[in-house]
Amino acid sequence: MHMQATLNGTELFFDVDGEGFRPEQGALVEKPVLVVIHGGLGFDHGYLKPGLSALRDQAQLIYVDLRGQGRSGRPPLETCTLEQMADDVAALCAYLGVGRVHVFGHSAGGFVAMHLALRHPALVRGLVLCGSSPTVQPIMDDSEEPAPTLASRAGPETMAVAARVFSGDITAESVEAFFREVGPYYAAPAHMDVPPALTALSIASVDMMRHFMTVIAPSYDLRPLLGGVAARTLVLVGKYDWVCPPRASRAIARGIPGAVLVEFDEAGHFPFSETPGAFIDVMANYFAGKNASRAGLLFSALNGREGS
Repeated sequence: MHMQATLNGTELFFDVDGEGFRPEQGALVEKPVLVVIHGGLGFDHGYLKPGLSALRDQAQLIYVDLRGQGRSGRPPLETCTLEQMADDVAALCAYLGVGRVHVFGHSAGGFVAMHLALRHPALVRGLVLCGSSPTVQPIMDDSEEPAPTLASRAGPETMAVAARVFSGDITAESVEAFFREVGPYYAAPAHMDVPPALTALSIASVDMMRHFMTVIAPSYDLRPLLGGVAARTLVLVGKYDWVCPPRASRAIARGIPGAVLVEFDEAGHFPFSETPGAFIDVMANYFAGKNASRAGLLFSALNGREGS
């Protein structure tokens, strides 16, 4: 079945994984709904499926391709703001008749998810922000631990390919070179085979990548508003993530009241596929309403130090 909804002046593609009700002890029990928002921006939901599909036992998953990306419509780029994308997701939930959802936002999908929680607090009961950031400005914190960097791992040729894209020279050719040369470094050193397999599943929207990096990202800063997020929040980050580094997740966890931070010691930007066992454990605890997970990974947000 082709899943499209016409909302807010564009077509939104979505895909549903898992039933809404499961039989348990002679009754049908409603499962929580997890709305999954991809990153990029300029990607689509495809790269998230291998890691997140295991969650279908715990929740009904609704994957969405944000406007201007993936299999969704291509409205004018000036309509493609983080606020509008958040409103689109809220409109999709209304269209599907789901209320009080959990929202999983990865990377820049977390930017959209935080806007969704701020703009539609009655809709978002829980927020899982994975490898995300409250701003793209440099974040300082009092951690002794240096932020992971691409330069500490990659050679000059790889750095040159990265510099082209990060400086705004975003074309089909520069993006393809970026995925090929820089992509593997998005993972921890032990998992560099993971990103190419994931990004192969997503459609790259070069126009949106350019719009995101040159128009949206430079002014993005939610730090002053984080205290207004009312949803229960779980913040996940890989120790080796240089894209949205651990200090960015610490800043989110410090800013959102009651947020819990979990750092994955063996992962980079894709913990759900680099260390899937640990990721599924943490999410199982989240859906069970427990804040605890593997000992020692938690409450680093509360004492301001890195979990060790």
